[in-house]
Parts: sequence; C-alpha cells; structure tokens
Amino acid sequence: MEVSSAKAPGSPTAAMVTAQTVIDEGFMQRALILGERARGRTGDNPHVGSVIVSAGRAIGEGWTSEPGCHHAEVNAVLAAESAGRSVSGATLYATLEPCCFVGRTPACSSLLIAKGIARVVFGIRDPHPRVNGRGAEQLREAGIEVSEGVCEAEVTASLRGWQTSF
Repeated sequence: MEVSSAKAPGSPTAAMVTAQTVIDEGFMQRALILGERARGRTGDNPHVGSVIVSAGRAIGEGWTSEPGCHHAEVNAVLAAESAGRSVSGATLYATLEPCCFVGRTPACSSLLIAKGIARVVFGIRDPHPRVNGRGAEQLREAGIEVSEGVCEAEVTASLRGWQTSF
C-alpha cells in the first residue's frame, strides 16, 4: 500500500492516515464481495468488484460482466448515474487496477478520467501485459489520486486462478 509516513507541515497526521486506511479497507472488502458475484461468469476476464463512494457513502456498485460487456468500474458508474448521482469528485474502489486499453470494451481508465473521478483505490496491479501499472499511470497523469495495495493479500487470493492465465 502506498502511504507516506512523512510528517511535512500541513500533511495528514498518522491518525488521519490510519482512519483513511480503515475506510479504504472497508470499501475494498465490499468490492471483493461484489467481485465474487462474477466468479466463473467472466470468461478470460478477471472477476472484479467496484464501489464508488461520495461523501462517505457508496453511490454505485458493480462487478465484471460476461466477455465483451462492461467491466466492474463501468457498471459501478452506470449504477450511480442511473440512480441520479454524479460520480464527479468521487472515489472509486476496484479490486484490480483499471484497464487502459481498448479491447472488446473501451478502456476503464478513460471513462474514469472523463467522468471526473477524483481518487482511485485498487487492490493489485493488473498483470495483463497491456496494463500492469499503465492504468494507474494514466490516471495519475490526469490528476487523479491513486492508492494501490489496499487489501492486497485478499485480492491476490481472490484472483489467484486468473492471475496465472497469462
């Protein structure tokens, strides 16, 4: 998990960082549960879960659909927007780093940038050769705060079979 321990003036205190860590882990646990809904139904795609949070409350949830259909992040955005909620300025939690290339579906990272997501938190990097850190890099370059490694052990265990499919 990327958490700075520096105590520069105006930086978060250790208590604030710890509180954010607890919050992040709670929403990542929810994303793991959502991802399990897709297990065995995603073909060669990973079974990812995603939660969008605004003002401390989940406003959209999603999981990966069957091959060629929406990924978890897109489904979470659609769920929030169909409920009349804007995702601009929100935090998105996903068990896996958002994809950054066009394949059977558009790149999730592009959608998150276009929708104005302010922060992305994910469990593990996507080991796919076309992603593997590039999704996070693209988000950071767009000014989105990115935290990775949240609930890393649990996410790794959940996606173990898929991670070895390359």
